[in-house]
Amino acid sequence: MTHSSSRRRLGRRAALVGGLAVAATALTAPAHAAPSVSDVTLDGPSSVEVGAPVTVTVAATGAVDLYAYDLAVSYDPDLVELVADSAVMPDGGFSDVADDGAGTVAVAHTRLGTSPGLEGDVTLATLTFTAVADGDAPFAVPAATLVGADAATASLTDAASATTTVTAVTTAPPTDDPTDGATSAPPTGDGTTAPGTDDASDSPSTSAGSGSLASTGASVAWFAGAALLAVVVGAGILWARRRAVASR
Repeated sequence: MTHSSSRRRLGRRAALVGGLAVAATALTAPAHAAPSVSDVTLDGPSSVEVGAPVTVTVAATGAVDLYAYDLAVSYDPDLVELVADSAVMPDGGFSDVADDGAGTVAVAHTRLGTSPGLEGDVTLATLTFTAVADGDAPFAVPAATLVGADAATASLTDAASATTTVTAVTTAPPTDDPTDGATSAPPTGDGTTAPGTDDASDSPSTSAGSGSLASTGASVAWFAGAALLAVVVGAGILWARRRAVASR
């Protein structure tokens, strides 16, 4: 939006507010004193991360005969952006919000017909922005015009300000996943792996040539040899007896 179109729109809004206030004058009781407020405040979060919403609220305390108002909210377009259709205004009446995209949001509100002006503590506008870059994001109400039910006006300058610190998104460092299965023990001095690190049992395996089976094999061989020796001896004795008989 160009500056000239922004000025035209602001002019139409001011004319609207003033026109409605003047029209209301003919319908109201005798003239009142000029509208006034005790104070204007602008509140927002002290800090947010990039990508988070930033909601700022412009409020007035001690308002008297506040039939209409027109104010500006300034911001840093490099750090925040206005969320479209996010503005919240007082119930009842007519409101208009225009963002020039260059750092100014113009807000206007007016009561209608014979409605009384706002009194006491009033939330004038709530705007929501999105944080787009890190830094100190300033917000301010550089100017405001108050309009009473009898079209009397009061102007305010540098009415309120606040700052929101926008920080970069913090990312947690990645963590190592726990290892699956058994872990390997460090090698021993001779380059072999220490026992107990593999899934297989560390108990010694039984081989065919060791243990009780080996002893059993040796015993069987000994008995077989003794039996063969007995057969040979017996055969010799038998042969000797036959020779003795034959010699008789």
